[in-house]
Amino acid sequence: MKKLSLIYKLLIIVISGFGLYLNFKFLGIKTGLLYFTIISNLACFIFYLVAFILFILKRLKKNDTYYITKGLVTISITLTMILYNFVLVPHGNTGYEGHSFECMFVHLLTPGLIILDYVIFGEKGHLKKTYPVIWSLFLIIYTVFTGIYIVLGGTFFKQVHIPYYFMNASELGTERVIMNLIAIYVCFMSYGFLVQKLDEVVGREYNNG
Repeated sequence: MKKLSLIYKLLIIVISGFGLYLNFKFLGIKTGLLYFTIISNLACFIFYLVAFILFILKRLKKNDTYYITKGLVTISITLTMILYNFVLVPHGNTGYEGHSFECMFVHLLTPGLIILDYVIFGEKGHLKKTYPVIWSLFLIIYTVFTGIYIVLGGTFFKQVHIPYYFMNASELGTERVIMNLIAIYVCFMSYGFLVQKLDEVVGREYNNG
């Protein structure tokens, strides 16, 4: 099982790395790093690559830092997949028109592989109740940074002034944008607490069994 898990994680590294290469080639590195999608994918790639190397060197320590980080990348990449497929796609303006191949890697393949990695190979029962709050800091920092960047006149892909349509205050209004961001944060936190609780329950049953 350990060998299979290791091979699977190597697959994640290859797929996520190739997906990042395609998207950086499409968007440009500086522009790409302005998007939560690319940042979350990059975080996944770095985490799995570092964890893989440390495991090979027999220096991987599965402590609080490990579980917080793995939980963070898993929750964040899940949010990326959900927002794209259930919010951006129905709206009809994803920014990936004509680039479905690049899109598939960062919005479907990498997220799917990482979610399955937790379900199939992830050790259960190690996620603490405080973790979702810590994970949410990632989303808060991105939102604050993006807001400041927009206010200062920064631009994104194709020189647009917002990264995602639900942040378009000029069309939706400031109050609506704030409500959208709060809704996303609530969903992020709710999903985080749900995963933590399920992990706790499954881990307890496994240990008792």
